[in-house]
Amino acid sequence: MELKLSIMRPISKLILMFFVAEIIIFLISSAIPINSSSLVQQYNGIESSIRNEPYILIALSIFSNNIRVALLDFIPAIGILFLAYSIVNTGMILSAVMTANHIPGIIAALLLLTLPHSFVELPSYAIATASGTYILLRRNEWIRGILTLIIVPIELFLAALIEASLFFVSNPYIMWIASAPVLVGLYFFYQYIQKVADRHVSVSSSALQPITTQQYYSLDSQYFNQYRDNWAKALLYESQGDLSNAMNFLWVSIINLIAAIAIKMNMPYYTKEDLDRVIQTLSYQYPQLNLLYQQAFSYKIQNDYQNFKASITQLAAILQNIYQTSISRRIG
Repeated sequence: MELKLSIMRPISKLILMFFVAEIIIFLISSAIPINSSSLVQQYNGIESSIRNEPYILIALSIFSNNIRVALLDFIPAIGILFLAYSIVNTGMILSAVMTANHIPGIIAALLLLTLPHSFVELPSYAIATASGTYILLRRNEWIRGILTLIIVPIELFLAALIEASLFFVSNPYIMWIASAPVLVGLYFFYQYIQKVADRHVSVSSSALQPITTQQYYSLDSQYFNQYRDNWAKALLYESQGDLSNAMNFLWVSIINLIAAIAIKMNMPYYTKEDLDRVIQTLSYQYPQLNLLYQQAFSYKIQNDYQNFKASITQLAAILQNIYQTSISRRIG
């Protein structure tokens, strides 16, 4: 689990964070008993206005309302407040309706979360909020936030189709037959969007932040020299039987080498997430690279020096070839 979280894209971490917060806020707000006839009337008015409509009109009505909420959630910074407000308001309405019927709101909320449309609809608000927040935090990667937002209207439209069908079936859970493949399809579509974003971010970074000749012959070569120095120190520790320090210096040397390549690619290299993204980008041309990188990190966590050394040696050979090839091309 630690390995998977470590290589998770920053935008995916934001989505997960907002989604978990969304669920928690919804459960807390629905658990507080509320006696409000106005909220009950508001809910009854909305339900009665669409209950007798044709299926497609119900779906469009649900979709139009939800997409408005999602677009507000997308607004950088302010969208977080809109997300919190909409979730709290939904929880309060549910609590008021359930309190009027002498049913604990938290029970209704938990049951609502098991309905087939919930886990198609709810993540879309987290995705919208995360996309806007990502643009605010990483302005040079704004295109990733925009591309990620593409999934939101698709997700909400599919969720609306599923939710509208609940008015016409006797057992709502049967619609999990539709929800399950929708969730799988959306997951793969999300991964595809992120891969497209990886390529665009790499290209745009190169275009917006050109490397000067002085930078080319200084900073990246410094990192490359640090890579060789730390690798030599690791081998020295290994010869002395100090495998713990040998492993640490081998890992640091690989980080130095990736940073040197990142500079050549004009990509950010300040955090581990930045370096993960360099590996992901290079993996389009060298498919085995990401696997070796993940294996090495996993073996490091497990303190398995022999397998770690084998993986990181292969990784270093590929990365060093990439670095030296870029040097040759630049000089040529």
